[in-house]
Amino acid sequence: MSTDGGGWTVFQRRQDGSVDFYRGWNDYKAGFGQLTGEFWLGNDKIHRLTAVRPSSLRVDMEDWNGGKAYAKYGKLNIGDEQAQYRLE
Repeated sequence: MSTDGGGWTVFQRRQDGSVDFYRGWNDYKAGFGQLTGEFWLGNDKIHRLTAVRPSSLRVDMEDWNGGKAYAKYGKLNIGDEQAQYRLE
């Protein structure tokens, strides 16, 4: 992803309601959906990505009328399954 200088990993995309995000623990652990459409990358994968080096989080949002906003957080770590994938 080239936004804000690039180097970002997209771990969730919701755009048209084609994928049901009302799911249980195991689905969020493993991930679901298709990378070309709506998806959740998976808590295990996100944990591994944030455990190997310092990470930041950028949340980009767009409403149905084309209005855009974002929030950027300077530090992000996702705990492992034993820590219930707690945000740190």
